[in-house]
Amino acid sequence: MKADIITIGDEILIGQTLDTNSAWIGNELESNGIHVNQITSISDSSDHIISCLSNSLENVDFVFITGGLGPTKDDITKKTLCDFFEDELVLNKEVLAKITHYFAERGRTVNDYTKLQALVPSRCQVITNHKGTAPGMWFDYNGKVIVSMPGVPHEMKNMMLFVINELKRKYNLLEIVHKTVYTRGVIESVLAETIAEWEEALPKEIKLAYLPSISCLMLRLSVRGTDKLFLENIIDKNIQSLKPLLGKYYSPVQKRLSEEVVAELLFQKKATISTAESCTGGNIAKMLTSISGSSSYFLGSLVAYSTQVKEEMLNISPELISTFGVVSEEVVCEMALSSKKIFNSDYAVATSGLASNEDLDGVKGGTICFAVATPNEVFSQTVVFNTSRQENIQRASNKVLNYLISLF
Repeated sequence: MKADIITIGDEILIGQTLDTNSAWIGNELESNGIHVNQITSISDSSDHIISCLSNSLENVDFVFITGGLGPTKDDITKKTLCDFFEDELVLNKEVLAKITHYFAERGRTVNDYTKLQALVPSRCQVITNHKGTAPGMWFDYNGKVIVSMPGVPHEMKNMMLFVINELKRKYNLLEIVHKTVYTRGVIESVLAETIAEWEEALPKEIKLAYLPSISCLMLRLSVRGTDKLFLENIIDKNIQSLKPLLGKYYSPVQKRLSEEVVAELLFQKKATISTAESCTGGNIAKMLTSISGSSSYFLGSLVAYSTQVKEEMLNISPELISTFGVVSEEVVCEMALSSKKIFNSDYAVATSGLASNEDLDGVKGGTICFAVATPNEVFSQTVVFNTSRQENIQRASNKVLNYLISLF
């Protein structure tokens, strides 16, 4: 079965409010076997709401609407739904009693504007708002369902728990199974070419999605049906045939964040790590210590931002810097080795470069050199990014950790 999600509010369209409701509702629906056909954000306009709702009802089984249920004049969703269903607003005494109690508990009195929230279309089923005052509304219409809820996220989420249970009770919803395979060190086009024959041979009921992120490239396999065990088995079978094709790109730990993978690998090896960072300014250390239990593998970090600190704290020779430049693989290799020695760690990583995109002293902006010292060797690489300063730092940090992962 299919659903549309409609969010109402000028504040969303002008970027004043971020629409987090649609993502959350979409995830809940997909998890319960309801395919999201379309997500639409529209203005507080009766004509726009009616047009959008009419279009959705031609294509889907369920329509979920959020927003426009407040007590002020710009909240027009209830009246518009009355117009659409050729209905009228009536006072719901149970809703009014709940609103009155809600305000009394907070030492406030209900004014005439707030009482308006107790008016609901006569043909709707009221969905109780346990977190606020605006009731939700359920409409059955020509074999389809329209649900209208407040735009306040925590109020909407509480109502959706009831809505999902009702849908599961009234309809035979399909089972849906999603499984994700994590890859690293490969771009989307190369991965697509690598697994082209496997993808072509996938059963038609399995849907494959490429989901790139800054830390990894995910492959999500999805399938719908009535027998969940059968669905899981068919996906597992195809994942098993995929793994050998991925080779070195297959992440040794199936987690999204690079720092999570590094943490798991260090846990397994009972190994330790330290960092010596220049252009990344301690960001790699921050990522590594964001994981619970990081004290068992992370020993320390030295942010050697200036050349003087590199020379005095990391003991990098001035001659080496003079010969190769502070942004060089030769220098970061020595930084990593020095960090490993200072902290007595099994592994160490080091960075030096230009986080901004402005050229300096003959070095192209966005150039970042990094090194990884393992128990027995040291490896280095140079990369060039051309995004914003902060994104360059984040991309470089993830690049370093993914390179480290490849060496385990």
